[in-house]
Amino acid sequence: MRIELGHLPLPELNPNKKLHHMVKHHYIQLAQEEAIILAIKAGIPLKPFKKAHISITFIAKDKRKRDLDNLFAAMKSTVDGIVDAGVLEDDDADHVSYTIQFERGEEDNTIIDIE
Repeated sequence: MRIELGHLPLPELNPNKKLHHMVKHHYIQLAQEEAIILAIKAGIPLKPFKKAHISITFIAKDKRKRDLDNLFAAMKSTVDGIVDAGVLEDDDADHVSYTIQFERGEEDNTIIDIE
């Protein structure tokens, strides 16, 4: 299953970003709702995956330096939304493994492949 965000993770969800907790909560909800909608469009399986491997590819069109761990941390709400949509049984270490990578491209995007 493939989900494409069409953008990099929301910068407001970067762990280095200092926001009021209510503002941050708003962005967490946005990321979760977006993930649910995109998971539905991609086709939710009849039963949630008990175990899955998630490959996340971050694609940036600019030349800025980016910390891969911050990009990955900013994806927590998106993965929670995928769980809420019923794609995954859970996102703990017993149920999910990850591969993350970063590329340069023509457009910003985040590609989530779930196997």
